[in-house]
Amino acid sequence: MNEQYEKPVDSGIDLGIDSGIDSEVDSAVDLKAENIAVSASLAMVLEAASFPKPGNVHRLKDFKDTSFEDFMASAVSVQSVFYKCAVISKNNETPAFGPLFAEAVEKSQIRQGGGNTHFGTFILLLPIAAAAGSLPTEIDSETLVRKAAEICENTTAEDAVHFYKTFGRQPIPVKKTDATESAYDLTDKRAHEKIRQEGTTLFRLMEMGAGRDMIAMEWAGGFEKSLLFAKKLQENKARFEKKPKKCFGSVINSAVVYTFLEFLADTPDTFIAAKLNKKAAAGVQKKASDILFKKNKKKRKNLKKMIPEIKKLDNLLQKRKMNPGSTADITAAGIFIALLNGMTVSEKAEF
Repeated sequence: MNEQYEKPVDSGIDLGIDSGIDSEVDSAVDLKAENIAVSASLAMVLEAASFPKPGNVHRLKDFKDTSFEDFMASAVSVQSVFYKCAVISKNNETPAFGPLFAEAVEKSQIRQGGGNTHFGTFILLLPIAAAAGSLPTEIDSETLVRKAAEICENTTAEDAVHFYKTFGRQPIPVKKTDATESAYDLTDKRAHEKIRQEGTTLFRLMEMGAGRDMIAMEWAGGFEKSLLFAKKLQENKARFEKKPKKCFGSVINSAVVYTFLEFLADTPDTFIAAKLNKKAAAGVQKKASDILFKKNKKKRKNLKKMIPEIKKLDNLLQKRKMNPGSTADITAAGIFIALLNGMTVSEKAEF
């Protein structure tokens, strides 16, 4: 994270306006927490806007009941929740994940009617925001995710109860649990009673689900994929900046789309597996891999030349309602980590 966000930056421009309230505003706003909250919202905006991102909502593709604008409304409506999370952490307090998560889901739907847009994303972004708030401004991404993992490990049974109750109000597909986990089945409305009785923490529940869900695996595995996405995203962005003719649209759009495709080609998306089946998820993975590597098995680097095939895959997945939602959640988390590490949408203007 960059130190520049600790204090207002003097642009050197005198607009001839003196409101007399700048100092009051600066003292009222925690600039570090503000940066974290803005970065969280921006990460969700960049994830949703990137085009063409096969199978998911993007700037030129809506779902039947959820539009691109629904995702935008959701992303900006939860900024206050991330601000609160960061402030609590900065004050050396442990934010209660469950209530914050429930608040984020509720606020994300106040100004849009497209339903669940960022459920999985909030699960990943809130611990990262809490970690960022508790750490010094200049910190490396590895330390950031280690702290986020520590915060997840310290969640409580009450956090789990809030999570289950919030989940119960959302139409989210899940795989049925096996016999050893049936008491905590997400589809069982009585599960939260068992959670309280046995003191089962949210982290423990994520550990139990890690074998079948990418988001749960991020909690159990220390945000491994989110961190890797952030690193690859920054590498791809730097590469596209040097070779803009290989871009499709802007540099940041190209970097997000290309990195998304890399991850889709590497791991079967568990949201597709839960919604349909593992075979469908593996089939999407293979199609993405075929685009990325093609016949010669050498990874292609020119995104612009790959676009016709990516659009074809996008149309196919949209038609079959096979949206890789878990990969999208990790995409948002990776962008968030990269933004906290100093990545910008484009080069900063010099005045």
